[in-house]
Amino acid sequence: MVSMPLPQSRSQAAMDVWPPDDTEESILGISLHQATIVHVRVGIVGAARLYKTEEVPVPWTVETQLLFLGCRRPDGSDYRIYPDLFIFAKHMDPFRGSFSVAQDGPPVLVVEVLSESTYAADLDLARGKGYSYARAGIKEYLTIDPTYTMLPEGIRAWRLQGTTYRPWRADKNGRWQSEQIPVAIALEGILATVYTRDGRRMHREGDAEEELARQGTELDQREIELQHERERGEIELHHERERRERAEAEVARLKRLLGERSGE
Repeated sequence: MVSMPLPQSRSQAAMDVWPPDDTEESILGISLHQATIVHVRVGIVGAARLYKTEEVPVPWTVETQLLFLGCRRPDGSDYRIYPDLFIFAKHMDPFRGSFSVAQDGPPVLVVEVLSESTYAADLDLARGKGYSYARAGIKEYLTIDPTYTMLPEGIRAWRLQGTTYRPWRADKNGRWQSEQIPVAIALEGILATVYTRDGRRMHREGDAEEELARQGTELDQREIELQHERERGEIELHHERERRERAEAEVARLKRLLGERSGE
């Protein structure tokens, strides 16, 4: 009797393939990982609003951790990828849950935020995501490690030349200026930040609330100051009335004295 090999579990099969398909578990990451994705998304979406015109109401679309099909491994097999962020230089249907090279063409920019479960594939240009993204025709590929543990420089990026990625360097301000959309990406400490091409810093998630809170605090402080000014004004007015009353009383007294003397 010939024994048949036991079927591999999904996790075992995935370990035999490089790079492994993305899964919901592998792309989740720590809270800082997700916060970085949100900060970049909020900044790029905010910049899109600045560059929209009547002719081009949506200059680009940012998608986050949705299925992107059409990438392949070096062995030709299909690669299921959920990029952390991928940007199309056109409007995309916001109700879609997946995209593909065949239907939509390649994104112009992909951003991957490194995590312990994905960074090896994210940084592998020979056989990993870098290979697959390059062969799919994605012009720019940027990776971020806000912890600086897997990537000491924090950000590493590439631009497509032919079918191969070449290093994409930061500018003199330490920002990675995209050639595909007019934005730049950088790290301020552990916080990912987006800038417009002319250097305007875009808000991160929570910045607007902090700004409103700051403005509210300033308004509260100004109201307190105005209240103090009103109180000081009222005190001064009270003193002025007292001075006027004393002056009037003194005038009345002098008039009585004059009247008394003139009647003598």
